[in-house]
Amino acid sequence: MNFLACDGAWQATAEGTPVCLGTLTSLTTEEMQSLTSSAMSWDDVAELQGEAITLFAIVFGFLVLKKLLK
Repeated sequence: MNFLACDGAWQATAEGTPVCLGTLTSLTTEEMQSLTSSAMSWDDVAELQGEAITLFAIVFGFLVLKKLLK
């Protein structure tokens, strides 16, 4: 399967037809996958887990304080 890519911006005409304001390029499925394969690394996973645990602890602490001060 091939895809059309525009190196500029896409715009719609009054009739609703998409128009590329740059140059159209044809890309294969493999080329699209190589452009968009930005999987998370294990370092990214560990950082995201740490941030999620911190957020959970803050919210939990806030709820406990709210209950205690009532």
